[in-house]
Amino acid sequence: MLRRTTSLALGLLLLAGPAMAQAPAEPMRIGVFDPETIWRLTEVGKRYNQDLSEVRDRLQGSIDKKQEDLEALRSRLRQQQATLADDKIQQMQKEILDRKTELERMNEDASKEMKFQLGDVQTRFQDMLIATLDAFGKEKSFTVILNKGVIDYYAPSVDVTQDLIAKFNQMHPAPPASATKAQGRKAPDRAREPPKN
Repeated sequence: MLRRTTSLALGLLLLAGPAMAQAPAEPMRIGVFDPETIWRLTEVGKRYNQDLSEVRDRLQGSIDKKQEDLEALRSRLRQQQATLADDKIQQMQKEILDRKTELERMNEDASKEMKFQLGDVQTRFQDMLIATLDAFGKEKSFTVILNKGVIDYYAPSVDVTQDLIAKFNQMHPAPPASATKAQGRKAPDRAREPPKN
C-alpha cells in the first residue's frame, strides 16, 4: 500500500512539475499619459483647436459688429437729442432697446453654440483616444495605462505620452479643415431648445 501511495504521489508531482516550473508571471507594465498634451500635440487635436478658434472668432466678430452698431446708435442719439422731436427720441430709444436685446440673445446663442461645438469635438476626440489607448496597450503589453491627472506621483520613465501621440497620429490622421467641420453636428435651433435655468 505504501508503494502504491508513493507511486501516486510521484505521478502527481510529475504531472504538476511542468506547471510549477513555469516562469513566474510577467511583471506589471504601467504607463502614464497626459491627455492635455495629446490634445495639443496630435494632428487631430491641433485641427480641432483650429476649428474651435474659427467658430469662436466668427461668433465674436458678429457680436462685436452688433455691439458697434448699438454704440453708434447711442452716440447718434446723444449728439442729436437736443434737436430731435420727442417722438423721434422715443423711436431711437426703442431701437436701442431692441438692439440691446438682440445683442444679449446673440451672446447667449454664441455661448450655447461654443459649448455644443466644444462638447461635440471633445466627445469625438475622447473616442479616438480610448481606441488609441486600447490598441497601444495591447500592442505594447501594458497592464495599466493611467491618466496622469488621477495619480500623485509617477517616475518619468513610465510616461508614454509621446508614444501615444505617435500612435494616435498613426491611427487617426487629421482630416482637412472642411471635413472636420462637416463631421460636426449642427447646434440645435434656439426655438427647439428651451433655455436651461
